[in-house]
Amino acid sequence: MAEVMKTTQTGQTSQLFVQFVTMQQRQTQLALGTIAALPPGSPPANLRLARVFIDQLAMIRIKTAGNLDATETALLDSVLKGLQESYLEVSQSAERSE
Repeated sequence: MAEVMKTTQTGQTSQLFVQFVTMQQRQTQLALGTIAALPPGSPPANLRLARVFIDQLAMIRIKTAGNLDATETALLDSVLKGLQESYLEVSQSAERSE
């Protein structure tokens, strides 16, 4: 019975971790203005806020090193890499338009 409870808790924790990472991803995309369905008149990109979210995910990666399963690690790495690339694109575009 204890093994079943441990497995269930692990599954729930993993699901919460995935939700957390995807929530951070969505918040960063909103801050960058890279969500395709943003309504007209939406605020401009907020690079500082996006950087905070990206830095938080990078910190989570460091603090959880060795404690995530392969799927969680792959998700976190993939999301972080994609957001860093988006940040670079948006910041370079902002510099060109100044």
